[in-house]
Amino acid sequence: MDETESAPRRATELARLELARLAADVPLTEAFAKACEVAAATLGVERVGVWLFVDDGAALRCAALFERTSREHSDGTILHVADFPSYFAAMNVRKAVPAEYAATDPRTAELAAAYLNPLGITSVLDAGIFKDAELVGVVCHEHVGPPREWSTEERDFAGSVADLLAVRIQAAEVGELRAAFRRQEDRLADCQKAVAVEQVAAGLAHDFRNLLMVISGNGTLLADTPGLPADAREQARAVVDAAERGGILVRELMDFARPSAGPPAVLNLADATTDFLPVLRAAVGGRHQVRFARPAAVGHVLVGKSQFTRIVLNLVINARDATGDAAAPIDIRVCAVRLKDDANSSGNYVMLEVADRGSGMDDATRRRAFDPFFTTKSTGTGLGLAVVRRLADRAGGFVRLESAPGSGTTVRVLFPRVGASSGATGEYAIPPDVSAHGRPS
Repeated sequence: MDETESAPRRATELARLELARLAADVPLTEAFAKACEVAAATLGVERVGVWLFVDDGAALRCAALFERTSREHSDGTILHVADFPSYFAAMNVRKAVPAEYAATDPRTAELAAAYLNPLGITSVLDAGIFKDAELVGVVCHEHVGPPREWSTEERDFAGSVADLLAVRIQAAEVGELRAAFRRQEDRLADCQKAVAVEQVAAGLAHDFRNLLMVISGNGTLLADTPGLPADAREQARAVVDAAERGGILVRELMDFARPSAGPPAVLNLADATTDFLPVLRAAVGGRHQVRFARPAAVGHVLVGKSQFTRIVLNLVINARDATGDAAAPIDIRVCAVRLKDDANSSGNYVMLEVADRGSGMDDATRRRAFDPFFTTKSTGTGLGLAVVRRLADRAGGFVRLESAPGSGTTVRVLFPRVGASSGATGEYAIPPDVSAHGRPS
């Protein structure tokens, strides 16, 4: 064996040895982070992530992501199996998926527009984490730069990293993962409850829409009947107007039941907010000033643009309604933050913040603010914040609300980051969640 062949092999052997020597009592999250760092250095790739299946196999959640240039760690992003079926099908039948040209490889091409291209990823080497012959996760090695061909030694190394992590996961199940699994069961139960509510909402909306079509059609015919007395014509038009308002409710019910409009994509929230400002300002009217100072750099998140703009619009409309006739400004902020709490000390997020100077909420209202169909407005549907919570959860993020009577309301939506920021990252201490749902596990 010549030196050109032995050097890479020795590097991978040393890396395997380093990972195998990790103490058994090292928390699983630290083991994931260390594995990502070692793999990135050994293979010379920019990004390495450990992703685990959640929600009864319906989604893949990032448990650890390391970016080598910035030396930053993140977690929390979610990929839904239904959004990328070809990729997940490939992972289920292959131990590893090495793609030199990831954007055109049939196994990974459907990730190109949404994930690979925006992050500059040209080649990937993904290895499945199997436990008892069942795929439970994936170790993703993502190369940025000219496409590279993966050698047999590199493929074997990626597989061995996945195998080492499978052993750590299995060992941890008797200890630290029990609590994590319980949290995941709670999350799944919450999801199942949400799905049940959504199914009811969708069914009601469908039936209600059919009834409204009959009411609106007959009301229009009646209003246009020749010789109809003026008062009867006015009443018929009132029926049509009421049906049109009912149609708005139907659309909101449908949005709540099925808010997703295709797979997510890598998104710069500062750019998306800037582009959406004209719509926001038109929605609130001239009485309220919508203020947004575009930051220089915040990094990227993985969320559908239409879902993000729906979140912003709902929050800004709520802020407008909270301020009423007062000509008070609505402030929007987007910034990169690092979570500052014991459970997520290394988490990097991009935070959207919408603040108003309205009447604020008391404790009882704040606790129910995200409940579907709960509203304090006489004409509200109670779905605005419920949709915000659901869309944030789908992206792997979470929502926090701060409000007090007479002090206005601030809503913060935190999205897990998938691309590092070149700007400053502030620290954010997570306040307790007073609503019924906590941060996704």
